[in-house]
Amino acid sequence: METAETPRADEARNNRGRVPWWERLHEPRGRILMGRLTAHLSVLLAALLILTVGRGRPPTQALGGPSLEGLAPQPLPTEPLARVWAPTPVPPLSRAVLPHTIIPDRPRAAVITYTVQIGDSLSSIAAQFGITIWTLIWSNREAVWDAPWLIQPGLTLYIPPVDGVYHTVATGETVESIAAKYRVDPSALYSEWNDLKEGQPLTEGQQLMVVGGKDKYIELTPPPPKPVAGAARRSSGICQGVSFTGPGANGWFVSPTGSRRVSGWYFYDRRNPGHIGLDLACRQGDPIYAADNGVVTIAGWNGGYGLLVELVHGNGFTTRYAHLSELAVGCGQSVYQGQIIGYCGSTGWSSGPHLHFEIRSGGAPQDPLSYLP
Repeated sequence: METAETPRADEARNNRGRVPWWERLHEPRGRILMGRLTAHLSVLLAALLILTVGRGRPPTQALGGPSLEGLAPQPLPTEPLARVWAPTPVPPLSRAVLPHTIIPDRPRAAVITYTVQIGDSLSSIAAQFGITIWTLIWSNREAVWDAPWLIQPGLTLYIPPVDGVYHTVATGETVESIAAKYRVDPSALYSEWNDLKEGQPLTEGQQLMVVGGKDKYIELTPPPPKPVAGAARRSSGICQGVSFTGPGANGWFVSPTGSRRVSGWYFYDRRNPGHIGLDLACRQGDPIYAADNGVVTIAGWNGGYGLLVELVHGNGFTTRYAHLSELAVGCGQSVYQGQIIGYCGSTGWSSGPHLHFEIRSGGAPQDPLSYLP
């Protein structure tokens, strides 16, 4: 049996899509949605409340707890804190610093020069630089003249870096002739101390270090003195046991040969910087004159000087006249400027007749050309 619907029910079915949303909340489905929304809002409000209250509360007051304001600070607990184990740090490895590092001795890179001081001797100078006295003598033949007891303050000496001979090349010498002279193999000259290449020709005045070279040995002390009154032919050359008194110096010098003509090395010649005198030209037997008034303090043989006369002039100056063929004065004798004291020759370390003439002031060698007229 068919039942006719009432007009209100029919209208409600037709208007279902136009029911407002707040009326739908009363339906079962709407009530579920409303419950979830209310729960979410409650959580958000609670969180917002906590944040707001926490910001306005002092940092010493905990949420929901009593205030700490006005309370005196309490001491920290005295019980030891529990140790937290941690590995012991290992320092980085480094080289230990030695307070006294030993640096091995190495030879110098080059020949140097040394000026003789008061109290020096050839042996003390050699010991100071770690070379033998023979190396010092053989490397300074022009300065020592085979009479090492004659060195005086102010004298400049070559100091080689190693033992051997510091040689100044003469005209016509070769590597082979120098090596033969000093009894070494020619290869000894091609060393780190010589700027020399194999086959390179040598030049006069060139200086070479002959490593391990040996020259002739000489007496290191003067022979016993033999003072001679008057003219002396051959004595020890060192005047002792006589009174040195004589005329005062004029204060200027004349040429001992009567000329300024040079025949050989100049003073500190660039070809031979160790030369401390002036080689004046003269012929065998020519007279040699005293350069100024003075007293004879050396008259006789003195190693490389050959026959030598030394005059002390009483004003701090001394003069020496070497390679003489004959003497005309003796120890302690007073002489006057221009007086003959000996004769030109080639005795001692000499390659031909000439006069090796020295002027010294306070013992220091001077350039004779600066004083001669």
